[in-house]
Amino acid sequence: MNQGSDRRAFAVYIAAIVLVGLLIVLGTTLSWNAGSRSDHRIEFSREANP
Repeated sequence: MNQGSDRRAFAVYIAAIVLVGLLIVLGTTLSWNAGSRSDHRIEFSREANP
């Protein structure tokens, strides 16, 4: 393999790792926001119905 193809393979490898990392962070953020929203709804329902 020549140096150009090695660099391209390395770039694709790094890009894939970064993409997976961003997807994990995005999914964690969305699930955390959904969880906090549901927690707030539970708190509001408790306040409305003590």
